[in-house]
This record gives sequence, structure tokens and C-alpha cells, in this order.
Amino acid sequence: MSSWRECKLGDVAARMTSGGTPSTSKSEYYDGNIPWLNTKEIKNCRIFQTEKAITELGLQNSSAKWIDENSVIVAMYGATAGKVAINKIPLSTNQACCNITLNTTQADYNFIYYLLLNSFDRLDNMTSGAAQQNLNVGLISNFDIALPPLEEQKAIAEVLSSLDDKIDLLHRQNQTLESLAQTFFRQWFIEEAKEEWEVVTLSDLGKVVTGKTPSTSNEDFWGEDVLFITPTDFKNYNKYAFYSDRKLSTIGKDKVKNCVLPKNSILVTCIGSDMGKVVITKNECVTNQQINSLVLSNDNLLNEYVFQYLKSIYPLLRAIALGGTTMPIINKTDFENIEILLPTDEVLEKFQSITLSSNQKIIENTKQIQTLENLRDTLLPKLLSGEVRVEI
Repeated sequence: MSSWRECKLGDVAARMTSGGTPSTSKSEYYDGNIPWLNTKEIKNCRIFQTEKAITELGLQNSSAKWIDENSVIVAMYGATAGKVAINKIPLSTNQACCNITLNTTQADYNFIYYLLLNSFDRLDNMTSGAAQQNLNVGLISNFDIALPPLEEQKAIAEVLSSLDDKIDLLHRQNQTLESLAQTFFRQWFIEEAKEEWEVVTLSDLGKVVTGKTPSTSNEDFWGEDVLFITPTDFKNYNKYAFYSDRKLSTIGKDKVKNCVLPKNSILVTCIGSDMGKVVITKNECVTNQQINSLVLSNDNLLNEYVFQYLKSIYPLLRAIALGGTTMPIINKTDFENIEILLPTDEVLEKFQSITLSSNQKIIENTKQIQTLENLRDTLLPKLLSGEVRVEI
């Protein structure tokens, strides 16, 4: 590592700037053609599109500004502080983003992205403020880094990028496969629904379980035996849940034995801003109390149909959840009483059969994604510290 040099991040940046937010009271500032990135979209990822867009007028009348593609963006405020992204399109951002356009003669943007990804704990420790943890452009500019020569930076980044390229491809395949299932669902069960089909409630199809959290202060309840899923884990899931950030011990599982869910249970977040997200667990698990789950009496027949149905009624779930309050929540009784159209067994069997191969491919892809992510996360600190070197 004798060829690596110590410097500040700002030393290798051509430009470092935050963004801005056009006045939300001015409708003419929004729904334009300028992508506008919110800090909550920064999730250690590549940005190909943004949730919102602003107009040229909004850009001119705020601190928002164009950011060149392939810049490295660091979230500075709140829950995402310290997380990073690369924008693969030119865009603008809000003021909670530190946008770093690199001097290409000094640093490779992919390398800097992975370096900062590997430095999350250091960035997190730099945050200040009692109510909200904030970074700022000055702190990030003065962030100490160790840089190998440019060619070695590119070689290291190429190894890690190749893994992320494969991960992105598998995610896109899963999205395509799931879109096909959703298309079949809409055609068969919405556009071509039959009047003679019976209307039942979710409780007619199985058992509804509201999760429970064992005491977090008792270390004996926590271990590596059973998945413990919370709404926060849903960020890691597409359709299926294979893993969780935390796990229970056998003792912890016994403490909440009435809440243990078998594989193929359908989990729905039922409180807060993330309410209405739906996944199918592929392992035995326990959830916290912010999730209602449905253990189907006949999951071989109903699993795919009920999953797609619950995904399709998000507006209804939201309406039930609000119930005249500002905090959306669906309690167990309201969840049990959600009505669902029940087609004939023949139609359900056909739908389950058609989607079976796609779902098997999604499961295979998801397992491969997890393997590749584990490999990337293992290599990352070794490559960024120089413990493992890349031949140039």
C-alpha cells in the first residue's frame, strides 16, 4: 500500500454541492422533466430514475441545481444519513444530498462510491444534532480517505461493479417476471371477473396473526434460530422474505409461540408510512406487532392469488388504515374482515400453475442475489483496505 496516498475527499472532487427544494406551494415548480432526488431514495444504490421531477421554473427559483451523471451522492440528514448512491442520469437533488462530482484525473467515481459505502460507520459517527443526525458538505469534504493510483482504483471498482451489475440484472429479471404475474392477475380477476364468484373475508381463508416482540432487553431471547421480521426488513425484499436483520433464539421463539408463522405465510405491513407492503415468507418466522400475517388453509391453491390481490388493493388498505386518523394503522379485526373475491378452484389452480415457473425463477434469482451480496460485502473491506490486491 506504499503507493496509496492519504488525502481529503474534497481534494479529488471537481465539485461538491448540496441541492434544494422548490416551494411545495407552487404547483408550477413540479411535475416537470428534471429528475429531482429526495434523500430517502439514497439506499446504497444506483439511481436510474427519481420519484419526483421539477420544472425549469422550479430549478431557477430554488437552490436545486443540475448534477452531472456518475456523481457520488451522500445523504446528509435523518434516517439515511451516511448512505450513498451513484446517479446514472443527470438530475437535481434536495438540500439533504451532498453531490460529489469527481475530478476524473484523480479519482474513479465507482471507487469513491465503494469507499464511502465501506465507510458508513465513520460517516455515521460524524453526524451531530440531538433531534436529527446531520452531515454537511464541509464535513464530507474534509473526510479522510486513502487512495490507490487511479488505475488500481478502476481495477478494484471493476471487481465490485461486476457483482453489482449481476445483482441489478437479477433484480430486473425478477421485476419482469412479477410484472407478468400482475398482468395475468388483472386480466383474469379484475377485467374478466365473474359475477358468480363468491365474496369472502381473509379470515375465511386462514388464520390471521399479529406479530409480537419479545423483550429486547433479554439477550436470551435473541440469537440465530428464527427470522424476526419488521417493516424495516421489507426494504430488502421483492416478493419473498428469506432473511431478516435480526433473529430470535429458540427461547425467544417459545416466548411468542402463538405468533410463529410457517413458510408461505403472507405478511402485510399495517402501520405508518410503509403500510400496505406485502411479501411471502419462505422460512419459518416471527414478526413484530406492526405486521399482520395470513396463514392460508390451502396455500398451494391460494398463495399466489391472495398475494396479488393484497398488492392490488393498496388504496383500499390505505383508506381502512387512515380511519379518520393521521397515523395509518390496520388492526387485526379490520384486516380479518377485508373482503376478497374467491374464484373457482379450477381458475385458481390454473393461475397457480401458470405463475409457478416464474415464481421458482424469482426464488432462484433471489437466493443468487443474496449470495452475490454476501460475496461483495466480504470483498469490499478487504479490497478497500489493501488486504486483497487486484492485478492491473
